Amino acid sequence: GTRLHPDVGWTELSALAHHRRQPPAHHLFDETPLSSDPMAEASGDGSMEDRISALPDELLIHVLSHLRSRKAVQTCVLARRWRYLWRSVTCIDVSFEEFEDRAAANDLEREEVFKMFVNHLLILRERVDLKEFHLQYSLVVGVGCLSAKSDEANLWIRHALQYKAQTVKIGNHSEPLQLLPSVFTSTYLKRLHITNAQLILGFFDRLRKGCPALEYLFLSTCDIEDLDIFSDTLKVLILSDAIGFSFSFEHDAQVSISAPSLISLSVKECPSGARLPILKNMSSLETASVLLSEGDITTCDADGIRQFLGGLSGVRSLDFYY
Repeated sequence: GTRLHPDVGWTELSALAHHRRQPPAHHLFDETPLSSDPMAEASGDGSMEDRISALPDELLIHVLSHLRSRKAVQTCVLARRWRYLWRSVTCIDVSFEEFEDRAAANDLEREEVFKMFVNHLLILRERVDLKEFHLQYSLVVGVGCLSAKSDEANLWIRHALQYKAQTVKIGNHSEPLQLLPSVFTSTYLKRLHITNAQLILGFFDRLRKGCPALEYLFLSTCDIEDLDIFSDTLKVLILSDAIGFSFSFEHDAQVSISAPSLISLSVKECPSGARLPILKNMSSLETASVLLSEGDITTCDADGIRQFLGGLSGVRSLDFYY
């Protein structure tokens, strides 16, 4: 297949979409003949009133913005009035799971169909600003190198940030996505959620310099190469191992967290194979929640726990589970 570098522009993305295997006739973006009033035709009553379509475009687009993107696109067949409304939604929500019902020969083909859908979605949408971007992905295990397989996901995230998305949620099953630091450049991004990804060296430096409005960061089951987590703007930081994988840093390394504006800190599961982080510059911290699972207690020695708790000495509320 054609490899897509995450720095390419939308001309190249459009070309990539056309070079991919063309979708079957029932693809969501095919030109589907639409009746002027399909509901009236179905009932045999030409006088049937379509009250929903009588609503203003702004309200219909607001409703569509709360649907998964595949569902929003499917509304284009309701009537001519609906044909292009989905192009102006302010939330993109794409999930690989929605394509598991397709009669694909294998997971690799299903992944290609999903990529083609998202690429066409981003190419055909109006150039309106986004409020949110949600991506639930699933890389096919054992096929291709990780960085190449993550290229398009990086490009999709870059697109969302170029159109001023304030909230970005990235989830992934199976193999982790490899997210490039250079993607995260936005003066509008406020909330970032990432699950199951490799955050390569320089990720936190890019967040600090490239995302000056970022206030909320949720990281779950991520591999982090940086040894310093620092931010001048973060108010909420959640490091979680909620779905059973290892939240890990470099082996035997000790990470430091420096966030003078941080109000709330949550560490769920002690980092496997690493010591608890050193907390610095936590003058604004008010609440903290720490959960050390039974299987990780041996990696958290008494001195490490004492040092970690010392960094939380100024909080008003502390939940500590050992």
